Amino acid sequence: MTALPASTSVPRPAGAPDDAVERAEGPLRVLLVEPESEQSHQLVLSLSGHDVDITVCVDGAEALLRVGLLRPDTIVTSATPPEVDLETLVRVTRRATDIPILIGVGPGDSQRALRALAAGATACVNRPYRIPELAALLRGSLPGMDGGGSLEHVSGGGTSLRSGALELDALGHRLFVDGHPVDLALREFGIMDFLLRHHGRVVSREELWTEVWHKPLPPVNNTIAVHIRRLRHKLGDSEARPRFIHTVRGIGYRLDTANGG
Repeated sequence: MTALPASTSVPRPAGAPDDAVERAEGPLRVLLVEPESEQSHQLVLSLSGHDVDITVCVDGAEALLRVGLLRPDTIVTSATPPEVDLETLVRVTRRATDIPILIGVGPGDSQRALRALAAGATACVNRPYRIPELAALLRGSLPGMDGGGSLEHVSGGGTSLRSGALELDALGHRLFVDGHPVDLALREFGIMDFLLRHHGRVVSREELWTEVWHKPLPPVNNTIAVHIRRLRHKLGDSEARPRFIHTVRGIGYRLDTANGG
């Protein structure tokens, strides 16, 4: 991993436009930091019809150079860029620009994502990327665009999801219960996101697994039950007298906040 001195900054070419200058019309300029060539190739092809111009970097060091040279509108980066770690990439970029920085997160990336958000990243996005959601998020990330200057929820429908006493903040990757923040792991956040989007409906264990883990549910697996138990504990909920998460025997779970405040 390349070490960067504390004084490192993103280079600015002579005559580079200031961030305060209004953006010119044209395709959205996205700097993609993606070490996996197949992933970046598919993303470039899939977004080609969404008025997006993508520049691909294979590591964090190249990304820092291109941020200064290209002045992109948005950065999308994996949580594990080579050469320069994610937190450093975000922190150094923030010294030069306040453009949105989206972090593609997958299994095991929760702690890196949290540190990146604390360093100034804008939001987390599921990786592998889901094109319609990523495209909507990108187009809503610029002032004056459809998002009105704020990012849309990656799962569709606004920057937050609310139901009764629960509020899920997609940008901050946080959940609030009765206005109090609750610290969630990445999988727990994904489960709550899915349950809130399907509030009042019974969702099967297979649906939850496919949505959050992105693979078929194994024949024998208690992982979901373990995560639900941890979620209930953090929410101040219980299986015997559920306030939020109700178990539907033999099927799955239902989020119901009607009696939850």
